[in-house]
Amino acid sequence: MNFCIIRLSSLGDIVLTTAFIVELKKNYPQSKIFYVTKKNFIDLFKKVPLVDKVLDYSQLSTIKHIKFDAIYDLQVNLRTLIITLKLNGKVYRAPKHRLYRLKVLYKSRFPFNFVKDKKQKDIIEDYLGLIGKNDGLPKLICKKEKDDDLTIGIAPFAAWKNKMWEAKNFIKLMELIDREFNHPSFLIFGSKDEVSLADDFNSLPYRVSNYVGSLTLSQLVEKVGLCDIFITNDSGLMHIASACDVPIVAIFGPTVKEFGFYPRTKSIIIEKQLECRPCHLHGGNVCRLGHFKCMRDIKPQEVFLAVKSLLEEKDV
Repeated sequence: MNFCIIRLSSLGDIVLTTAFIVELKKNYPQSKIFYVTKKNFIDLFKKVPLVDKVLDYSQLSTIKHIKFDAIYDLQVNLRTLIITLKLNGKVYRAPKHRLYRLKVLYKSRFPFNFVKDKKQKDIIEDYLGLIGKNDGLPKLICKKEKDDDLTIGIAPFAAWKNKMWEAKNFIKLMELIDREFNHPSFLIFGSKDEVSLADDFNSLPYRVSNYVGSLTLSQLVEKVGLCDIFITNDSGLMHIASACDVPIVAIFGPTVKEFGFYPRTKSIIIEKQLECRPCHLHGGNVCRLGHFKCMRDIKPQEVFLAVKSLLEEKDV
């Protein structure tokens, strides 16, 4: 059997589709799985060995001759609609729940009373429902071999400005962790677009390795997999850590887990209950009220206590 999965972006969303890949392969172990995405995400699939062929959406001509038993559109937008029209096979599309997410977003400003389903949405459940499953976890292959040194992963950036806890807070948090846990190793992660933002972490008096912008996606997965804990904003790297089964402390500001995107591994989500949250489906770049309280009210000591709690559970 031949299956084709389509998800073009973004990094975290693609990582979440690995739960679907795992369960699809369990259902059909002899099948061949093709995955259509954007070329900048192809390297990630070195860590998803269940996919037989991954290709950029500009290369559709190489698979047009294949009769697919099912084509799974896990993004559902105009571009993926056009892609499915160019392929040969029955198409199944993941539900988008746009009205539900608008209800969460505008909970006190607009009465979406006609949205009957009150259950929190989960994007992985939406994917798995296409093959009659309702439970699964994202999975990336990463080596867990490491020395006894305590390793702290930090992802201080995000695609949307409002989702970023301030760098000074991460630095203060590192000071607290360094003092409590006898000089652990800190690994700083981010994309090539975030290299200039990482300058604040280059001259700290701690054991810091700055990998921002220097790793391929598959290399990044390997490094994240070595971490004992991962401290992150609501970002694609959060989902990579989750898929590597690394405990997570996640800092949520303008977004909420009720949108369906959250870590699946052992985790603590730090957030403030504010009337203005959530304020944007993706995070946004400007606080419409000008105070940015959802992030500024989260203090390093609060995040430190969450980190300490998870590390004590690991008996570090």
